[in-house]
Amino acid sequence: MDLPLWLQTNSPPAPSPSTKVKQSNFIQKTLQGIIHFVRESVYSEEIALRPGFLQALDPRMKLLAIFSLLITVNLLRHLPLLWGIYLGILILAMLSKVPSRFLIQRVWFVIPLFTGIMVLPSIFNWVRPGDPLWMLWTFSTPHHLGPIHFPPELTITRQGFWGAILLISRVGISVTLAVLLTLTTRWNNLLRALRTFFVPKIFIVTLEMTYRYIFVLITLLEDMFLARKARDAGRSSGSEQRRFVGSSIAHLFGKSLQMSEEVYTSMVARGYTGEIFTLQRFQLRWVDIFSAGVSLMACLTLYAADKVLGG
Repeated sequence: MDLPLWLQTNSPPAPSPSTKVKQSNFIQKTLQGIIHFVRESVYSEEIALRPGFLQALDPRMKLLAIFSLLITVNLLRHLPLLWGIYLGILILAMLSKVPSRFLIQRVWFVIPLFTGIMVLPSIFNWVRPGDPLWMLWTFSTPHHLGPIHFPPELTITRQGFWGAILLISRVGISVTLAVLLTLTTRWNNLLRALRTFFVPKIFIVTLEMTYRYIFVLITLLEDMFLARKARDAGRSSGSEQRRFVGSSIAHLFGKSLQMSEEVYTSMVARGYTGEIFTLQRFQLRWVDIFSAGVSLMACLTLYAADKVLGG
């Protein structure tokens, strides 16, 4: 019986101490990414179980309070009021034993990049005319694109710059509120609280199954890559790795379809109707009502202050 080709190929020699080790291949990087994802998910679940201020509140009142804050944040037009809310969010995070550094890194390392790219064109006078703030370039002749004529100066306008800062602040603070809610609330309790506010069943079921299937498919993907790594006698070429990735995607897609049918059929056979049931029962206390009332009053006060400031 002939040996397979991958066994006939000699493995590359081990690098000497003076030789720089090459970067890990695609399989190794993917495994590291999976481990990082699982570790972060477990850490988020640990935060939700800590004895903090937000963790102790009723999920329904917590959802109502944060939803009202989200609406208020997106209605305010003055940066001091917005960043005052953000300061209050950081105080709540400290009382809830959520590391402020973790919360800031999770939001502000991503939001300025993606939101900033979207709003970047609006800061220039060619897109949004306004009062010049910084002069960037002066052209000898005006430019035009068909019937559209551009001024000879390219400037950053005051309206465009502060409008971009306002939008980035709104998005960042809104995402921070959402992250704080998910970090301090267990997923099952959050879904049940959403159902209390008459969110459609199909939406809740989709969220629930998506959350569970992410971990199931991540585990399956980890097994596939570990098996590949264990059988990789030598360093695979780029074409071999691309073929493996393509076949893995196809296999994972087929496996997820088959598994979804089997799981849903077994759930229906056991009486599943789409409702969320948890062992923990919600108990509304006076501190929950008081916290929700304080949040609503703060939202109304901030909105009124924004109207008084005008602008």
